[in-house]
Amino acid sequence: MYKKELQTLLDKGSIPNFFFLYGSDNFQIELYTDFIKEKYQVDETLKLFFEEYNFSLASDFLSTASLFSEKKLLEIKTAKKIPIKDLKFLIELCKNHKDNFFLLEFYDESSKQSEIEKIFSPHFVRFFKANGTKEGIELLSIKAKQLNIQITHNALFTLFTNFDENLYLAASELNKFKDLKVDETAIKQYCYSLNTGSFESFFEKILKKQDFKSELEKILDNFNEITLINSLYNSFYRLFKIALYVKINGKIDFKELLGYTPPSQVGQNLSAQAFSLKIEQYKEIFTLLLKSEYELKTDSKLMKKEFLISTLLKLIRILKS
Repeated sequence: MYKKELQTLLDKGSIPNFFFLYGSDNFQIELYTDFIKEKYQVDETLKLFFEEYNFSLASDFLSTASLFSEKKLLEIKTAKKIPIKDLKFLIELCKNHKDNFFLLEFYDESSKQSEIEKIFSPHFVRFFKANGTKEGIELLSIKAKQLNIQITHNALFTLFTNFDENLYLAASELNKFKDLKVDETAIKQYCYSLNTGSFESFFEKILKKQDFKSELEKILDNFNEITLINSLYNSFYRLFKIALYVKINGKIDFKELLGYTPPSQVGQNLSAQAFSLKIEQYKEIFTLLLKSEYELKTDSKLMKKEFLISTLLKLIRILKS
């Protein structure tokens, strides 16, 4: 099922007693696992995390009657495949006993788990990375509500961007503010990004045609060559949308353009960046970045870092033209 369908089940309080969560966003897996466990309201839990998994322990826990608890939850977190026959047996123990509950959380971002989906179907959700700033802020807002934090939109925006849109790191910082009121100033004062290289500052150096070599080394600690090209493309495309919108409408509406309203200073900076380029330059930039991405993906003999630097130098030449 989709995340939206899971949210509907949570709102109704009708979560099935066995469920599988996995995908490319560990933050969302953990967040929605917490929500599901709140709805289960069990008396006893057995947690088997990663190397702790043991089929005998798991099956005995669900199949053996207890004097002290009626509702029992088996929670398994793993990054390695569990034998399908084990999972089928554990699911059967839940199907045959409504007071047995089973949550499987799979932490491997690289692959789709079709076999496991099939035996849990339709009780599973595959999570994907947040689709841009708007969704990232929405998810952080959900986490803040869970922690009883009253937080401003600008504070959420600052937190998300300060951690280079890494939801897991940004959400971890929210734990500092449980049961408090939080504004943008508090985020700047108490939250420190673990990343030594910021994509936003790197992108600004590119736009200003400044020397980016020292920044590039830091950035490549967090981005591979293809990811960096894609991030540059997305950033230039955001500026292009702003410039085009103003040409058509004669004004800027960030809410309509981006799906969210950035802080005023950020909005002013985006506007200035968007209008610093000509339409013809945007066209050349998109062509360069798309061709570069294609080369990186198709040429196995390519010296990727050197090719990336060459692409960036070409990009600077376009910006100077």
